[in-house]
Amino acid sequence: MARTVDDVAHARRRHCFLEAAGRVIERKGYEQMTVQDVLDDVGQSKGAFYHYFDSKRALVETLVDDQGKVMFAHLERRLEAPRLSAVDKLVCLFRESSRLKLERNGLWRALLPMWLPEGNAAVRERAALHVRERLAPLLGQIITEGVVAGLFATAYPQQVGRMVVAIIEDFRHIVLEVLTTPVVGARDRVDVEQAVAALHETLERVLGAGPGTLLLFEAADVMAWVGESEVGPTASPSPPAMTPLSGFAGQG
Repeated sequence: MARTVDDVAHARRRHCFLEAAGRVIERKGYEQMTVQDVLDDVGQSKGAFYHYFDSKRALVETLVDDQGKVMFAHLERRLEAPRLSAVDKLVCLFRESSRLKLERNGLWRALLPMWLPEGNAAVRERAALHVRERLAPLLGQIITEGVVAGLFATAYPQQVGRMVVAIIEDFRHIVLEVLTTPVVGARDRVDVEQAVAALHETLERVLGAGPGTLLLFEAADVMAWVGESEVGPTASPSPPAMTPLSGFAGQG
């Protein structure tokens, strides 16, 4: 029994450090955040911190991974709702993911400087691998349901599920190009609108779904990731935001 109590206390203290890191990052940014900032926020000692994490980077990588796990758990619960068709589940999966990431958009925006540098390619690939491992089987299950219901037409639902992940990853890279534009302008908005339309058309063809069946994203939602409330003129440039698909990178 004592061991169970210790495990619960351990998990609670670890969670406190992660929550503190999230608050500090949103307030100061990843690069400006120090371990001491986190200690001051949570009221713990350095010894306690290094019991759980060996560096600031390890703390933040754990934070991103935990955010991804929480998001996937929430999505899986939502997909268990009765009477959802396979199309409904795909729409729910991606739109709910966008909503959840936008709720913590400040955190993802502040983490972007850590995410993008070439030296952090290994971190991005590790996060992408975690996404593929979680998302591909879930997509395969949904696609299988859609084939049985006559909504999709493919003889290889599990393999197509992995391919859909790759298509989404390419879409994420297009959005990241917009995110790293110093000033988001009309051309960027057109690019996003076209990327969203191309994504939907590609997924419908890959899955054998009817035209206009899969509307997983709205261009306005994607632009909100970069700090605009709607697809239209922006009053002032916003700092880059972390794409919600990174949390299918966490993150994403």
